[in-house]
Amino acid sequence: MCRVERYLRSVIKWRWSVLFLCAAITVAALVYIFTTGSFGSSFGKMLLGEDPAYHQYLKRARAFSSDELLIIAIEDVDVLGADTLKRLKRVVDRVGAIPSYDADTKVVADARVDAPEPAADDDFGEFEDDDNQVESAGEVERVSSVLDAQRITRVDDTLRVEGYADLAIAHPEQKAQLLQELKNDPMAAGLLVSGDGHHMTVVVEMVVDPNRTAERGPVVVNRIVEIFVEEGFAREKLRLVGFVAALFATMEESKFQVQVLFPFVALVLLLVVYLMFRRLWPVALSLAVSLVGVIWTVAVSVMWDPQISILLAAVPPMTLIVSFSDVIHLCSAYLLELSNGKSKDDAIIASGIDVGRACVYTSMTTFVGFVGMSFVPTPAFRQLGAVLGFGVGMALLLAVTLVPIAFSIMREPKEWRMGPTSRVQRVLDSVLDHSRRLSTGRPWLVIAVFSVVTGVAVYGTSQMYIDAEFTSRFGPDSQVRKDADFFNKKFARANFVQVFVDAPEGEDWLDPGRFERLVAFQNAINEDKDVERTHSLVNLIQRIHDALNPELKGELPQSRKTLAEYLMLFEMQGGKGLDHLLDFDRRSVVLNVQIKHEGVRVAAAVGDRLAERSVEILEEHARADITGILSLLGHWLDEIIYGQGRGLLFTFVIVAIMMCIGLRSIRVGLWSMLPNMLPLLVLGGYMGLAHDFVDSDALMLAMLAIGIGVDDTIHFLMRYRIESARTSDRAEALRRTYFFAGRAIIITTVTLALGFAPFAMGDYYSVRMFGTLLPMTLVVALLADLLLVPALVQVGAMAFHQEKT
Repeated sequence: MCRVERYLRSVIKWRWSVLFLCAAITVAALVYIFTTGSFGSSFGKMLLGEDPAYHQYLKRARAFSSDELLIIAIEDVDVLGADTLKRLKRVVDRVGAIPSYDADTKVVADARVDAPEPAADDDFGEFEDDDNQVESAGEVERVSSVLDAQRITRVDDTLRVEGYADLAIAHPEQKAQLLQELKNDPMAAGLLVSGDGHHMTVVVEMVVDPNRTAERGPVVVNRIVEIFVEEGFAREKLRLVGFVAALFATMEESKFQVQVLFPFVALVLLLVVYLMFRRLWPVALSLAVSLVGVIWTVAVSVMWDPQISILLAAVPPMTLIVSFSDVIHLCSAYLLELSNGKSKDDAIIASGIDVGRACVYTSMTTFVGFVGMSFVPTPAFRQLGAVLGFGVGMALLLAVTLVPIAFSIMREPKEWRMGPTSRVQRVLDSVLDHSRRLSTGRPWLVIAVFSVVTGVAVYGTSQMYIDAEFTSRFGPDSQVRKDADFFNKKFARANFVQVFVDAPEGEDWLDPGRFERLVAFQNAINEDKDVERTHSLVNLIQRIHDALNPELKGELPQSRKTLAEYLMLFEMQGGKGLDHLLDFDRRSVVLNVQIKHEGVRVAAAVGDRLAERSVEILEEHARADITGILSLLGHWLDEIIYGQGRGLLFTFVIVAIMMCIGLRSIRVGLWSMLPNMLPLLVLGGYMGLAHDFVDSDALMLAMLAIGIGVDDTIHFLMRYRIESARTSDRAEALRRTYFFAGRAIIITTVTLALGFAPFAMGDYYSVRMFGTLLPMTLVVALLADLLLVPALVQVGAMAFHQEKT
C-alpha cells in the first residue's frame, strides 16, 4: 500500500473528525482575519520601502517639495474673473486645511472647520497679504494656483513683484492684457494656465508620508473634488491628472476587481463547471475547496503582516485556478473509474492515487514558480510569493482530503454518459479522438508547426520592452484617460523628474561661475529628447534679470553681489516660492524636469542620462542627485525585471529536476520542459509583437503561465507513464491517457477560460489581462498537451524505459 493510499484511507476513516477540524480552522481563520487584519497598502512599504534612494527622496522632498502631485484642471473658466478668483481662493484655503485622514473614522473631517474665513465679496480686495500657497500639517502640503502666479516687472528702476490675481481684482479693465501676459509667463504657462487661456489648474502637493495607505488616498482625492463642487465648480469641468490621481484610480479599480468582478467571475466559473458535468456536486466541491483555500491563505498572510495590501488581490484568482484544477481532475477521474466498472470505494481510492500523485507534483512545481517571486527585491512581492506558495500547497491538501471524503459521504453518482451529460462527453470524445489521430498520425508535422510557433514566440519575446504607465492601463473611454488626454493637449505634461544639485561644503550658488555651470546644466537637460522643459532657480533669476535689464535680455548676472541683490529684492517685494527652489543656506537647488512620457523606466533612463551630463558639466563644482517618484519606480521596475529573470531561471531549473524525478526519466523530464515553457513563450511573444511596450503588471501572468503549462503536462505524462507500464502498445497507452487525463485537461481549460472571460470587460489593464491573456495562455497549454506532448511521445523523445517499442 503506497503512502497516498494510506493517507486516503485514513482521512476517509476519520472523515467526520477531519471535517470538524477543517471547519474549526476555517472559522478561526475568519475570526482572525476580521479581528486582526486591515486593508492598507503603504506605497513605500509595498514597493520602495527597502530602497535607500527612496529614503533620500523623502528627505529631499520634506526640505523642498515633492512630485506627489494631484493636478486638477478646470475646463472653460474665466481664469482672471473676479467670481472665479473668489471661489478659487475658498477652494485653496479649504483644500490646504484638510486634516490627516484617520482610517478608523472612515470619513475625512470637513475642511470648512479649519479653513480660514473667506473675505466678504465687497472687500475681497487684494491677495498680497496672504500666502496663497497654503501649507498644512494634514494630508496636503501646499496648494498652488493662478493666485500664486507672479508678475515681475521694473518700476522706477526697482523690481516689482505683483500677483496677476491681485491686479485683475484691482484693475478689471486690464484683465485681457493680464491674461495675455499670464499665458506668456514661463513660470505659469502650460502649468497654471493653458496656452489658449481658457483653462487653469490647481496643483495640490500631498504631504510626503511613506506610511499613507493607498486605500486612504482616494478618500482624500474625493474630498478635494467635493470641495471644488461645493464652491461652484461643475464636476464635469474638473480634470484630475498627475501621479497621485492615476495611482489612486488604480487602487480603486483593484478594489473593484476584488469586491465586484471577482465574485461575478467565481459565479461564472461555477456555472461552467455545472454545464461541463451537468450535476451540482462538482460545483459544490469546487466552491467549498476554493473558499476554504482562500480563507486559509489570507489568514496566513495576516499572520505575516496584519496589513492586507492591494497586491493580495492576486491571491483569490490564483488560488481559485489551482483549486478548480485539482477538484476537476479528481471528479473526472472518479467518474471515469466508476464508468470502468469499479465499486464506489475502489473508484475513490484509484482516482485519489492516480490524480493525487500528479497533483502533488503540480502543486510542488507551481509552488516553486511562486517562490521564484522571492527573487524580486521588494517586501510585498516576497510576501506575495510566499503566501501564494502556501495557497498552492493548501489547495492540494484540501482537494485530496475533502474531495475523497465528499465522495465517500455522497451517494454513488449516476453514469456520466447518461442524460444531458452524454452530449458533452460525446463532444469531448470527438475532440480527444481527433487530437490523438493528428498527433500520433502526423507527429513530425505537429512538431514542425510547434517549432515555428516557438521560434516566432522567442523572437517576439526578445522584442518586449517592459514599462509601466499608470494612465495607459485604463481604457480609452475611461475618465482617467479622457482627463489625461485633455491635459496633454492643453497643458504641459504632468510627469516630473527632480534634480537636486548641491554645492560643495562651505560654498553656495551665489558664485557666478558655479551659477553659470548650473545654467549650462539646465540647458543640457532641456536638450534631452524626452524632456519638455525645466523649472528652477535659473528661470527665476533670468526673469528678474530681464525685468531689471531689458537691454541685456538673455544674459546672466556676472557677480555674487548682483545675484544676492536679485534674491533679496524678490523677497522684499513679496515674491513667493523661493524656498521651493533654493534652500536657506543657498547651497542646494532643485530643478523640476517635466518629461514627455509617463513611463517609469523612461523616467529612470532620463535620470541616468542627466546624472551623466551633471558629471560632465558640473565636474567638482557641484553634485547632482536625480530622484522623483517616477524615476524611483523606474529603477525599482528594473530590479523587478532582473529579479523575475533570476526567479524564472530558478523555477526552470528546479521544475526540470522535479519533472525528471516525478517521471523517473531524465530524458523525458528534460523534453517535457518544452511544452512546459511554451505557454510562457507564446505569452511573451504575443505581447512583444502586438504592443509597443508591455505593462509591468503582465509579469504576474508569467508565474501563472509556468504553473498552467506544467500542471497539465504533469497530469498527461504521469498518466501516460502509468498506462505505458500496463501495456506494451504505445497507441493503446496514449488512447487511455487521452481518455483519463485529456478529458480532465479539456474540462479544466474550458472552465477556467470561460470563467475568467468576464474580466475582459474590465476598464483596467490588470483586470482585462485575466480575461484575455490568461485564457490565451490556457488554450496554448491545452494545445501543447494534447498535440505536442503525444507527438513527442510518438517519435520516441518521451518514451519511458518500460515501454516495449
